[in-house]
Amino acid sequence: MRVEIDRVGVTLGGREVVHGASFVVEPGELVGLVGPNGSGKSSLLRTLYRAVRPSAGAVRVDGDDVLTLSSREAARRVAVMLQDPSTEFDLDVYETVLLGRGPHHASFGRDTAQDVAIVEEAMRSTEVDDLADRMVASLSGGQRQRVMLARALAQRSPVLVLDEPSNHLDISHQHDLMSTVRGLGRTVIAALHDLNLAAQYCDRVVVLAAGHVVADGAPGAVLTPDLIRATFAIDVRVLGDPPVLAFRPLPTAVVRTSAPVPSST
Repeated sequence: MRVEIDRVGVTLGGREVVHGASFVVEPGELVGLVGPNGSGKSSLLRTLYRAVRPSAGAVRVDGDDVLTLSSREAARRVAVMLQDPSTEFDLDVYETVLLGRGPHHASFGRDTAQDVAIVEEAMRSTEVDDLADRMVASLSGGQRQRVMLARALAQRSPVLVLDEPSNHLDISHQHDLMSTVRGLGRTVIAALHDLNLAAQYCDRVVVLAAGHVVADGAPGAVLTPDLIRATFAIDVRVLGDPPVLAFRPLPTAVVRTSAPVPSST
């Protein structure tokens, strides 16, 4: 399912944090959204799953503005995994993952054998099936992240939004998660801090700086030493294809740019 971010602006607390962002994610594509803290990644993602209303522009999924969809239809099209999942609800892991089937039920609809099979598959693929009876609030941060991914997978929406999905995960589970997501065949937009994860697993990388899209393209074309230095204030050597980035901090006198850097498209 195709996603269009069309000249989207986001204003929060009277301050514009995203400025006219535009890019397209084609069906089945995995796109990484990268940029420094405060660059607008999460704010832009929130417009896709309707947590924030754009102050300008439109977000379209399969040609429809997401704001015109009912809540149920929007959830059938877009699933989301947040970087800091709430554990306020007192549910066990199985019940939490089962919540992902909600958009596919009529009011008070009963869980079917198909729902159970989908939930069990999602739990196996994220390696939380052995935690089925554990309360979510009792889990480690990394375990909760995997449960929230399982819930998003159980939703079976064609578009998947991941906001810092590797938060709290050890390096093995980071790669397991990205490998699982890449193998889904769904349209995926993931905000990532780790540029090496983006380089290894993403079909394209979109770079945000100070709320502006400053680059959009294949990882090897976008994640260049010049762009990384200008955007993240760090030196890097780029090795191999897909690229592996080796970082070296810049002197403290060097200040990260707050203005858009030239596009590397």
